[in-house]
Order: sequence, then C-alpha cells, then structure tokens
Amino acid sequence: MKRIVVIISVLLVALTANAQHSLLRYAGQQKEQMNYKVAAEVYEKAFDKRATYTSAKNVAYCHSKNNEYNLAIEWWKKAFVFSDEYTDEDIAGFLAAAQAVGKRDQMSDYLIENGITQKEHQQEDSMPASGNEGGDPVKYLEDINSPAADFILAKDANGNRYFVSDRGEQLGNDVPVKKLRFDAKDKVYDDDIYEWTGRDYLKIYREDTEGNIALVNMEGSGFMHVSDPSLVTVEDVDYMFFSVTRDLKDEVKSRDFEIQPELYYGQINKGGRLLFAQPFPRNSPLKYGLITPYADQETSRLYFASNMEGGYGGYDLYYVTYFKEGDRLIFSAPANLGENINSKSNERDPFAYKGKFYFASDGHSGYGGLDIFSTKSLTDEVFGQVVNMGENINSVSDDFAYRQYSEDEIYISSNRKGEEGLDDIYQLLPARRKLLAKVMDCNGNVLDNVQVALQQVDGESVEWKSKEEGTFLADLSAEQRFQVKIDLEGYFPVVDKSISSVGLDSGTINRAYYLAKIPTADMAITEIIYYDLDRSHIRRTEHEILDDVAEVMRMYPQLALEVSSHTDSRATHRYNQRLSKSRAKSVRDYLEAKGISKERINANWFGEESLAVDCPDGKDCSEDQHQLNRRSELVLKVSVQDWMSNIKEYKDYCSLTSSLDELLKKAEADKLDFKTGEEYLGGEQLMTLERLNLFLEMNREVELLFVGASNQAVFEDRVSMAVDYLKGKGISSQRLSKKWFESEDGVLEAKHRSRMASFDMGLQEIIIEIK
Repeated sequence: MKRIVVIISVLLVALTANAQHSLLRYAGQQKEQMNYKVAAEVYEKAFDKRATYTSAKNVAYCHSKNNEYNLAIEWWKKAFVFSDEYTDEDIAGFLAAAQAVGKRDQMSDYLIENGITQKEHQQEDSMPASGNEGGDPVKYLEDINSPAADFILAKDANGNRYFVSDRGEQLGNDVPVKKLRFDAKDKVYDDDIYEWTGRDYLKIYREDTEGNIALVNMEGSGFMHVSDPSLVTVEDVDYMFFSVTRDLKDEVKSRDFEIQPELYYGQINKGGRLLFAQPFPRNSPLKYGLITPYADQETSRLYFASNMEGGYGGYDLYYVTYFKEGDRLIFSAPANLGENINSKSNERDPFAYKGKFYFASDGHSGYGGLDIFSTKSLTDEVFGQVVNMGENINSVSDDFAYRQYSEDEIYISSNRKGEEGLDDIYQLLPARRKLLAKVMDCNGNVLDNVQVALQQVDGESVEWKSKEEGTFLADLSAEQRFQVKIDLEGYFPVVDKSISSVGLDSGTINRAYYLAKIPTADMAITEIIYYDLDRSHIRRTEHEILDDVAEVMRMYPQLALEVSSHTDSRATHRYNQRLSKSRAKSVRDYLEAKGISKERINANWFGEESLAVDCPDGKDCSEDQHQLNRRSELVLKVSVQDWMSNIKEYKDYCSLTSSLDELLKKAEADKLDFKTGEEYLGGEQLMTLERLNLFLEMNREVELLFVGASNQAVFEDRVSMAVDYLKGKGISSQRLSKKWFESEDGVLEAKHRSRMASFDMGLQEIIIEIK
C-alpha cells in the first residue's frame, strides 16, 4: 500500500510538472507572437499551479505591454520575492510601470524599504516623469477618434486625411478592450474579429476635406489587418504605402509558423479607392515583419521598420530608394539607418520634414513607453544627435507617429489617456512663440524704408505677420534659432543671432533695435584719472571712471585702450619713469580684474617728460598744478572703417554717445562748478578743463559750447577763464562758444538738443555747464 501511495505521488508530481511546462511553453509562444493578453493569463495560471520567478516576471512584463501598469507593479512585487533571481532589468521595468501611472517616487521608496537594490550600478534610462502629461497643449481630435483604437494621421496632396482604426462593432461587454498597434504576429485569424482585442481588424479610413469619413475600399485583397498609411505622388500618380497581415494558414504546410506584417502599395484615386495593391518585394512574413512605411517624396526614399536579421535589436529603421519604371515602382536594397538611430529595443514610425527626421522608440532615453525623437539629416547617410522631443510632446505612456504638414499642423498618436490602453490621435496646437521687434533711431523715432529680415540661422526666411510703424511681429517655430538683419543706408547695420525658441513652450521674445548713424569721421572716447603724490594705486574716487571704461570695452570688443601715464617733476627722472610705469600697470591690472584682456590695453609711461602743466624742476608751482601732472590719460579710439568691416552681431551704437556722457559725468567733466564768489580756476576746475582739453585734442571736429543760467556777468567771467585756459593749451577759439539762458530749463533743453543732434549727425558738439 505504501508503495502504491508513493507511485501515485510521483505520478501527481510528474503530471503537475508536465502541466506547468505545457502552460509555460504555450504562454511563451503567445508572448513571442506579442499576444500579451493571452500570455499574461496563461502565465498567471502557471504561477497559481507553482509560484516561480519566471512566471511572475512574465506576467508583469505582459501587463506592462498591455498598459495595465498597476497590475504590472503588483506582479513585479511578486517577482522580487525571489531575491536571488531578479535582475537590474526587472527593477527598471518595475520603475517604468510605476512612472507610467505617476507612482515612481512611491515605488522607489518601496524598493528601498524592502532592500531591493540594483545588483550592478547602472544609470537610469528614463527621464523624469512629465508633470503635464504631454501638453503643448495637445488637442484631442473629436472628429476622428472613436472609443476604439485610432492612430497615425496621414494626408494626401489634396488635403484628405487618412488614419487607422479598429472601430468595428464590439462583440459584447465581456470581451476586454485592449490596445492594438501594428507590430503583432499571429498564427490564425477569425474571419470577423481579431480575438486579442475583441474588435474589428485594423482598417484604413479616409476623412475628406468636408469631414466625411469612409473606409478605404480594399475588398478582395485578402488582407486581415491594414495599417500605417503613407501617401506620396510619383510622376503625377498618387500612391499609398501601407502595412498588412494576411491569413497564410492555407499556404503553409507546417503547423509551427508565425505570420508577421508585410508592406504593400498601390495607386489610389481621388475618391480614396485603392485601385490595386502590390507587395513590396522584400516581404517575407514567415521570417520577419515590415511596418510603418513612410514615403518621402523629396528624397524618393521609402522608410520602414523591420525586425529582419542583421539589425541592432527588435524593430530597426531602414530605407530603400524608389523610382518609377513604366507602371511599376523599382526599389533598391534596404539600408539600415545605423546605430545612431537604432537601439537594442524598437524604433518605428519614421517621418521626415524639412531636413529633420522623426521616429518613435522605446530604446532611447525617454519618459516611458514609446517616445518621439528627432534628429537632423546631416547628409544623405549621416544623421545628427538624436534628441527626445521633450515633455511637451511625450508622456509617460506611448507616443508615436509624429506627422507634420506645416509649421502649425502637427499630429501625434498616443495612449496617454490612461489604462484604457487605446490609441488616439492628437494635434499639437500652434505654439504661441512670437518675436516682437521694434526698430528706431537713437531718439526713439520710427525710421522709414528700413529693411528688416528674419530667418532661421542657416535656414529659410520667416515672413513677418505684421509690419506697422517700426514694429515687426512674427511667429517662431519650435526648437529653432533665428537671426534678424536690419539695413538702412547711412546707419550701422544690425545682425542679431541671439533669438532662439529652443526650450520655449510659449511666450513673446521682445527686441528693441536702435539704429545709429555712421559717423562721418573717426572719434575717440577719452578720460583722465589722477594719483596721489608718490603713489601708483588707483584712488577710490577714480574707480567709477575705470569701471565705465571697462563696461564700454566689454560692450565693444573691437575697442583697444591707449594708456599714457605721467608723474610730476619732483624726484629723480629715473624714479619718475618707474613710478609712471607702475601707474600704467595699475590701470591695466584694474581693467584685467574687470575682465578686459591685457592684449587690448597698450600701456605707455613717460615719467616727467610730458607735463600737462609747465612745472619743471626748480619752478615754484602750486599743489593743484602738480596734481594735474600726476595722471593717466585713457583713450579709446573708434575707427569707423574697422567697425564696419567687423560687424558680426548687434551692438547698440547709440550707446557710444551715452558712454561718453556717462564718462564725463563720472569725471565731473560735464560742468565747471565754482563756489560762490570764487574768481579763479581751482584744482577741480583745472582737472575738468584738462579732461576737456584731451577730448578736444583727440576729436578735432568737435566743438565745445559753454552754457549757464546763473548771473550773466559771473557767467561771462568764468567762461572767459575757461576759454583762455583751453586756448593756452592750443585749442582754437573757433571751436569754443558760449550761450547764456535766463532759466535752468533753457540749459536742459540745449543739452537735450545737442545730444539728439549727435545721434542724427554724429558727435559734433559737447556742452559744458558753468555752475
């Protein structure tokens, strides 16, 4: 009896093991055929009979493929119980499922709390979850989408839209509704429904320009699934490429076979009827699949995805060239797009638009599921860096089938609405990216006949939407860099390459351009700083002057600075040479610390050889006179010809005059300030006049106007002292004039008019106020 019990037990174990093995083998077949719903159910039965890591892992994997992410999370947890068997890839799959339902942080904490860690350190392959679930915003296409699956929106040359749907009648509420995207393989087909989804087979529908939707007629073709339309015109004949699956069970003698998708194409008439269908010559549905064709009319290339041997992973992207010979299309041998595009996982849905190439992938770093990526076509065979199109387009779910027909007409397909698992078509609403440019002269006045051009950098021109009274408005396409070019005879041209919509979801970029007249002669910006006796360090009172010089030099990199440093006559000649050299070095060091390269500073030193005031050794001079000799003269020369030949980007040339004004103010050289009752030129007045003298020496076309509104007799006396001093320095009296006003308002008005005139006609006059 004991022996019989033992035999019965052994038989039960053997039967259980055989049943388990049969279940796993069948589940594996369904998984390989991408029938994930059936595979998940069978793996669950196998797990119920005997809990194993392999069964739990595969249930989780299949639920993820069906977008049942919460179920996937629970089954990944069951797989992690087998701590010796789970892999780092399992952790990545668990986190990807969690990310898809917004639980990534929560499930990351779960891993830590349960001691589930990566066995080898790997960099995470997913981007942070998108918080806005793909809003650019996107518009759900109410007129096309149905309760079933709808995806891929193609257009023909006449504006008719084609899309894929399995919107046929459902067979009862007890049949689960799951996603179907055309990359599945199968063995047998029901004549009426696709049993994986419980809905009709995929078909191609056409929406005409009036909004009427009808099935594209393919009766008699023997096709089961029909998907992935791409419309193209070849020598005035309209063609449609598409993917199909056919029921081949009657053509295959073996019982062990798999049917995979193929490519077909045919002429399509204006009413949307397929006139005939021809197989793509590379079809081999029992060996590999071909899906998502895209015919690029510009390059005469047919792109598609395939899992044929020789690729980098699952489905890779390929292309063939095509041309018409008689009534036939001739195709070249397929070429793989290479490892820059293709990954170890799947790439699909190729599309090209204006030099850029788009595709969907679950192998490149993304937000979850399939993401849409772009790259530039550098040459016929070379693509640039692959870039994820970001959270404004991609979501944590599957996003694919990017189609663009104009700057404002872009479609994608996505199952982002949640765990229904169904695909829908969305339109990216036109991005509100704008450029508002204002063009004025230095006075803020509108200029006539100004030519303003906008274009993509190294690309095509962009039309202005409006041009009114010096204001220019344009829409900017996404992820582009632009440049503005402004030309007006007699004015400095403008080239601004700083405008970019890269990373800009919406908003207005504002630009104000001030056009300055080209000076008729070269000019110079000058300044003088003074030193204490026997010292070379920069006085604190002079810091503002050097700071402004540094700012001007940063604004205008073509400017070089001439520094001439001097001493008074006290001490030996040799000592004064060293001291003046030290003073020149102090200026250079100060400006270097402000970011000005020493190569732009030409430092010279003269000791006591070039005195501003005649106070040589042995002559009795006041301290004010000696002070005028302890100086560094600073000269920024502006060569109009050099500037015109080196204009590479926009500079506010109007600010040159502003910079001169600021320098004069900082040095207090814009006015001669006398104390009440003061009847002679003191140290401060002399330093102001020395600064004016240097400026007039370096700008021989510029005249000096003294203005004032104090007591007229006092004004006349003080102007006379200033004029005599400058004449004594060699300035012609013809360049010196005066004007007295009865009120301070007249002085301010004169200053304003002079400054505005300098913008219009170049710098011809400076005004000094006698206070």
